[in-house]
Amino acid sequence: MQIQYVMDGKGKKTAIQLSLKQWNELQKGMKKLELFEELKQSIKDMEMHSKGKLKTPNTKQLLAQL
Repeated sequence: MQIQYVMDGKGKKTAIQLSLKQWNELQKGMKKLELFEELKQSIKDMEMHSKGKLKTPNTKQLLAQL
């Protein structure tokens, strides 16, 4: 990945610049990571439901989340 740094007058890095292709690739990776985290949380919730530590939502509550 080729990154260009933007610096202020004192030489301090203040921003980065990368190609749109690289940005889009980063965005795709972040979306995959978010999905993975959501799946991990869902598995934890299911485990808590099965152990009786978390109340199971009813159909109306589930539909409201959509």
